[in-house]
Amino acid sequence: MLPRFLLVPSFALLVLGGLGGLGAATPALAQDAQAQGRALFNEGTALFARADYEAACPKLEASLKAYPGIGTRGKLAECYEKLGRYASAWAAYREVAQLAMRSGDPTREQVASARAKALEPKLSYVTLSLSPSNDSPGLVIKRGGVELERAKLGSAEPVDSGAIAVEISAPGRKTFSTQLTAVQGQSVKFDVPPLLPSGGDSAPPPPPPPPPKETFTEPPSFHGDPPAWQKPTGLVLLGVGVVGLGVGTAFGLSAKSKYSSAFDAGGGCDRATKQCDAPGQASIDDARSKATLSTVFFAAGGAITVAGAIIFITAPSSRARALTVAPTGHAGGGGLSLSGTL
Repeated sequence: MLPRFLLVPSFALLVLGGLGGLGAATPALAQDAQAQGRALFNEGTALFARADYEAACPKLEASLKAYPGIGTRGKLAECYEKLGRYASAWAAYREVAQLAMRSGDPTREQVASARAKALEPKLSYVTLSLSPSNDSPGLVIKRGGVELERAKLGSAEPVDSGAIAVEISAPGRKTFSTQLTAVQGQSVKFDVPPLLPSGGDSAPPPPPPPPPKETFTEPPSFHGDPPAWQKPTGLVLLGVGVVGLGVGTAFGLSAKSKYSSAFDAGGGCDRATKQCDAPGQASIDDARSKATLSTVFFAAGGAITVAGAIIFITAPSSRARALTVAPTGHAGGGGLSLSGTL
């Protein structure tokens, strides 16, 4: 194992090296993802125009996964609605409304919210309930192949109409499977049954033993002069992180300005219909690319800033001589005693 004084400098060099290559790799990756997402979106919209919704929805899902965009999400919501998958469409419209609100697009927010509201009478709901007496250690409940969170038990959840597979399993128990039928505009409830032991009528497995009691070991005292590299390295990382945050801010402001200018007079996009000509669409695509770069630089800059702050703050003072921790006790209880000079 490397000594402690060699580990942090190596980490600092690794972070700085990673940031150096980030500027060259990120634009190319973003452009490739954008090109792939746009190609899939065009294929999906062409299938949608031919009313081939069964084939259009998977294309739009793949486009959204390759390059997330609010327009793609809105088109996918329409596709779900055409297929009668009202719960999926409702959830997608709500996401579009939230994204439009954050990006300052009130027209799109109102349209998406209105469409989600119109679907609510058509929603199907399913409620899975679990009584404490039917619970088992390690019990897992899956609905539609996806594990259901415990917090959602007992709550009516919107689902697409049709057959819903339910599977309940637990260690040492027989797995129980069933199928529910969700009807449009109606609710279905299901109580999770007790699971039988996997060995037949044998008794359930005993509960796991309690964890061992934690013991306190007094850490060694630290003596000697602190390393000279830690504070300068922390300052360097802080500087690099601040630069990354500044670049992210610049890209973010540029993206917002570019997007807004596309809908100004002569920008090529109509704010009411959201339709754009070729120059207007190019401005929208440029704004999305800059928004992606803004997010990347913000994330990298934030991480490096935090790392630099930790390294700088944890650097011991040149006056440090010893730091000890010792248990204490008295008539009313006990505690820990920290002594030394930081």
